[in-house]
Amino acid sequence: MEKERQENTFTESQTVIWFVERRPSLARLIIDDRIYNKVEQLLGPGFIWCLSDGNLYVGDTQWHGGAGESQILQHIKIAIYPDAVTKDTGCLRVIPGSHIPEYQDKLKVLRQERGKSQLDDTSNEPFGMPGHEIPAVALESQPGDVVFFSENLWHASFGGRSGRRMFTLIFYANPDTEEKREFIRQFQKRTKAMFHPHETLLNSTNPKIRDLVSVYSDL
Repeated sequence: MEKERQENTFTESQTVIWFVERRPSLARLIIDDRIYNKVEQLLGPGFIWCLSDGNLYVGDTQWHGGAGESQILQHIKIAIYPDAVTKDTGCLRVIPGSHIPEYQDKLKVLRQERGKSQLDDTSNEPFGMPGHEIPAVALESQPGDVVFFSENLWHASFGGRSGRRMFTLIFYANPDTEEKREFIRQFQKRTKAMFHPHETLLNSTNPKIRDLVSVYSDL
């Protein structure tokens, strides 16, 4: 993180994409059985690698989540916190059931009130309460824990110290239909990182890693 900001003083939230891919000691987490096997249980065989990122956060992360529509291709996001985080010190909070499109649709007011999302305007209180009071489940984490979740869930974080650390790994289910492969192609056009595997993975000699990125040569 220091290298990416050219050793400038840390003053605001920082995100570095292709985070674990840059260091062999971190990249091995992608195929660590404690992660890999759980992802396979959740997404099924043939799942693929998408991206990782590293983050240093300043302030709260307000509520955000799914778009209120069914997902063409399911995913799992894995968050790892090197420091202990609790409900009041920046752990991930989720609204259970909010991955369901009908429920997601009712939560859109969190980002649409007065034309601004709660991410942009913390005075936005469509349910009559600030973001940190919205009923939710806090996924408290100790070093060594791994948090599995879907970004289709509405999620947020409150009360964390400036510079709290989190990095994530993102996997997607097997794109085994033309509709799913087209979903990836369109995503690739819109972003510079999502579904653009780092060269260290494309050139890897590890068969597990090669399997996770082999789909991209056929798109």
